[in-house]
Amino acid sequence: MQAAGRFQHGSDANLQRRGHCKLPACANRRIRKHFRRFRIFCQWEEINLQPFSGPWEAARMGVGVWDSMTPTAVNDCFGWLHAPVDARATDVAVLICPGLLGDELVAYCGLRVLAERLARAGYWTLRLEYPGTGDSCDHAVERAGNHWTAWQSSIDEAADRLKAASGARKVMLCGIRAGAMLATLATSRRTDVAGFLFFEPTLSGRSYVRELTLDAELHGGRVLPTGEIEVGEFSFNAATVSAIATADLREVTPKDGQKVAVFARAETKRLENCLSVWRQAGAEVAACGWSDDLDSLTGHPTFEAVRLPTFHDVIAWMNGAFPLTAGSAANEALRQIPEPTVLRPGGCIETPLRFGPDNRLFGILCDPDAGPSSHIVVIVNGGRDPRYGASRQGVEFARRLARSGISSLRADFAGLGDSLGPTGSENVLTHSFADRTADIRAMLDALQARGYRKFTLQGICSGAYHAFHAALAEPRISGLMLVNQPLFTLPRRPDEITYLDHRRLTPIFYLRKLVSRQSWRTLLGGRVDFGAVLHSLWVRTLRSARLGMRRIGRAVGLIRKLSFAHSSLSDLCQRGVRTLFLFSPSEEDLEMFRREFTLEPGALSRYRGAEMRVVPRMDHALISFESRRDAQAEMLDFVSGPRRSSASASQA
Repeated sequence: MQAAGRFQHGSDANLQRRGHCKLPACANRRIRKHFRRFRIFCQWEEINLQPFSGPWEAARMGVGVWDSMTPTAVNDCFGWLHAPVDARATDVAVLICPGLLGDELVAYCGLRVLAERLARAGYWTLRLEYPGTGDSCDHAVERAGNHWTAWQSSIDEAADRLKAASGARKVMLCGIRAGAMLATLATSRRTDVAGFLFFEPTLSGRSYVRELTLDAELHGGRVLPTGEIEVGEFSFNAATVSAIATADLREVTPKDGQKVAVFARAETKRLENCLSVWRQAGAEVAACGWSDDLDSLTGHPTFEAVRLPTFHDVIAWMNGAFPLTAGSAANEALRQIPEPTVLRPGGCIETPLRFGPDNRLFGILCDPDAGPSSHIVVIVNGGRDPRYGASRQGVEFARRLARSGISSLRADFAGLGDSLGPTGSENVLTHSFADRTADIRAMLDALQARGYRKFTLQGICSGAYHAFHAALAEPRISGLMLVNQPLFTLPRRPDEITYLDHRRLTPIFYLRKLVSRQSWRTLLGGRVDFGAVLHSLWVRTLRSARLGMRRIGRAVGLIRKLSFAHSSLSDLCQRGVRTLFLFSPSEEDLEMFRREFTLEPGALSRYRGAEMRVVPRMDHALISFESRRDAQAEMLDFVSGPRRSSASASQA
């Protein structure tokens, strides 16, 4: 799962309505920590304590959200067009330009909510995925010769498409992190840009190249002597790196009369100089600061339910900068909404699919050029990432399957990506381990209605956990490909799930920290939650002790009842379900499987159709190029058919 961040938000209004006392504003940190744990417990036990903003909010976020969202394509780039739902008119439409890599993944759902809010406020809005990112095709990058040029061209083309669909005469560019830099550079030659809306903008291309270099070094990428950088899903050639490095927003000034709003955590010296240059050029610049409401755009807890931004301050600025007037332009433009798009990335055909209750769930079908296969692989979310996955591994695998003659569906669980959560909770990023059986059953229902007959599920980390449990409840599933599954069952105490956040931080790690002078400065400076560290170590110790005692008890015959993992895998094998457990060589990833089945050769020999393979160069979330390539080769080999008997018994 992608490491996400630090913040959690939510309202305690529901507690107050249900007769519970409201948390005082002056409550200290310890009380707030226990209150958060209580809310997590309530969400775990499915008690209705979902964040809520009142009747007005519920009315705005109902099923009608889908009425204004249309998947579209801009020259092989995937996007979403959000149309206004009333008859007010404006000459300004909004184009949203996401960040890159982790910035894109973390902010995905937040930017979807922003587009919905802008549309409901009366502004036509288009969310764009650049060439070679998200669900878009790669053709434009190949034609342009480098990513930076292709991305700027796609923004230019998207602005033209948005104006044509909406009837607006001007566009307002919205960008987060590197998306802000791209948007500014791409439209520097246009005369129809009304203004800019930026969140934590990246101002210097040179500093961003250093950031990409560090990211590559930390996540298995490469920085070549020739100036090329391989990081995540990108292989940047020297021309791309050079183009990024020369970008500087202080040298690209908005035109006289353009309106700019910048939402940033701190007004650094560089940002202050940039805004000063823009003001001198005649732009109306508002430095809006950063409210807690926006925190989940840049980081959120890995496992907890998270309140997405309301964007009240953003909509207020938009209404003041680009006021709406009564008119029929919105109604007239509604006739110009394009039909849902079909993408052809080469060797396959991709079709958007809405399904489930009230069509609230979303996915993308990827079929071979020759036509759908009867066997289809369902690729589910890993962690909180949207359907295309970290480093775009979901898209790469789906297209590799299609070119091998196998159809696939990469789909979002409710409350993730572009699938809406339950009614009243559309603005909540759902818990990573919320029950997903109903969502997977809805996927199978939709696919079966389209003629698919054989179903294999593939998931990474928490997605593997959900696929395993769905197979136990859904007899239509005939195959599983489980990548780095972290758990077979959830801990009894809901807050124990957080041990997954700290499982790489062993007692030895903390003992080494004790002799580090910098660690003591950090601790004494109040920048470490010492209680959380102790709690994590305690949970880890208890969990290891329980699992170890159970294993010893079974070995000496004191415990005869099979564990959940053993009994469940036995049930699946008796049903004829083929199961592949795929792991990286990391001790943390192998921990759960070792405790249940051991890593000895033949550990799964009693389970017909089940295999476990360790992929030497694979990382946890398939971030690096080698990791994705090797893991996909193993899964493609598995899904293509049973191995020969001589090879099927081999274990890591």
